[in-house]
Amino acid sequence: MASSLVRGKYVISKVTGPNSAVVISDGAVLQQDGLIVEVGEYQDLRSRYPNEEVIGSSNYVVMPGLVNDHFHVGLTPFQLGAPDLPLEMWSLARIGSRYIDPYLDQLYGAVQMIESGTTTVQAIHSAGRGVAPVDMGVADKVVKAYQDSGMRVSYAPSIADQNSMVAGAGGGEEEFASRMPGDLAERYRSFMARSYWPVDDVMPVLEEICAKYGNNRHERVQVVMAPSNVHRCTDEMLVALKDMATRHSTGVHIHLQETVYQKLYGLQAWNKTPLQHLNDLGFLGPEITCGHSVWATDEDIALMAATGTNVCHNASSNLRLQSGIAPIGKILAAGVRVAMGSDEAGINDDKDLFQEMRMVLKLHRVPGIENTPPTAYQVLQMATVNGAYASMFGDRIGTLEPGKRADIILLDLRNIEEPFLDPEVPLVDAVVHRGRSIDVDTVIVDGEIVMRDRQLTKIDKEGLFKELKEALDRPLTSQEEERRELSWLVEPHLRQFYQGTMPRDTEPHTNYNAQS
Repeated sequence: MASSLVRGKYVISKVTGPNSAVVISDGAVLQQDGLIVEVGEYQDLRSRYPNEEVIGSSNYVVMPGLVNDHFHVGLTPFQLGAPDLPLEMWSLARIGSRYIDPYLDQLYGAVQMIESGTTTVQAIHSAGRGVAPVDMGVADKVVKAYQDSGMRVSYAPSIADQNSMVAGAGGGEEEFASRMPGDLAERYRSFMARSYWPVDDVMPVLEEICAKYGNNRHERVQVVMAPSNVHRCTDEMLVALKDMATRHSTGVHIHLQETVYQKLYGLQAWNKTPLQHLNDLGFLGPEITCGHSVWATDEDIALMAATGTNVCHNASSNLRLQSGIAPIGKILAAGVRVAMGSDEAGINDDKDLFQEMRMVLKLHRVPGIENTPPTAYQVLQMATVNGAYASMFGDRIGTLEPGKRADIILLDLRNIEEPFLDPEVPLVDAVVHRGRSIDVDTVIVDGEIVMRDRQLTKIDKEGLFKELKEALDRPLTSQEEERRELSWLVEPHLRQFYQGTMPRDTEPHTNYNAQS
């Protein structure tokens, strides 16, 4: 691997507070074999290292690569035939989606992420409902896609052993199935049962995955445990996955209270919120990240803060699937570390974290001058160093400092500044408010250039798109037809199951547009 000087009009080294960052004017980063050796003024570094290749110029902002801490699929469910619906109904429609090879799908996702400046992804991958929950062959395909792309990946195989489709105030899947006509109920039960393995069957496969890819055996690969959700895993499964994470010195990423129905299920099943149930299991801690957390209560937030538990904010997906708006202002105020993810239903059907940052920046502007929304600095921190910790790459990435790995992007500053930008506007504000994915010119991961002049260096994009089109431009298979028919037949029963269970007479969950 070569060494280089990465130069920019500005270098954003790191965020240091809600309104501060280390920014070096006419700066550069010296990396050698993927390790950042020095960060400083370009002229000084150039005089001391005259023979190093110079990447970039005074037209660029040099900044840490972005971290997508919550990602599932490349081709979105919408692309594969699932319409936008509330999450519970959408999950059902999703089983009728077209099948695509995991390698091709994840590689497509990598293309979108690299082109928009993301260098690290937490790939929370599910084999899909109605099939084995975890598979070594699938794991190999997912990891290989990112290895071939050059990206850094935290691979998190999603696990569920109950209630994968249904959970609410009326109970879980069994309660739901019992309300359907007998033949349809049995068909539904049989289909869902294929997705569930007992703990003793799941653990050996996860051990095999950890043995091959975990414990930092590969610089750009990490393995994280991913119980799908609190209600989707038995207590036995939750405890086993937490124990495995501890044994392998890694973390856990779990969906939490994404919708009000999930919160209501917790109150029905345990007489407490799902997060409080996790706490009673001894599950929470700094190695735990709770995705979504839309319906976190004040008590939940206090528990997160007390235990050092992390949150991953998926703003676009929460809006698109009618899940709600997470109380990120309160979560940040409590001192909880917040990362950021695109999920699988981003607002523009893509994986653009610049767009996601801007969404987060604007979404939490609660009415009233007394309320303080997240700052551009906090949002950038979510998309970089906070994501690094949540994806279990820790202090290896997320900032541009000596000793960190060289995950760097170059953003064309001309599009941000032209035709005019007041020189008093802070750089971080300018990047978060005005930066776009199209401004990302060069992407470096671990010192390796994976995109230069907006041209991917390791992926044949045209060839990949052709292969994807050929794979999907075909008639439905019998299995796909079976899945699609099942989703149509079950849909009215599922809608009826949730009908009328949303509480109407309680206090507002948050104070968005509410009278205080």
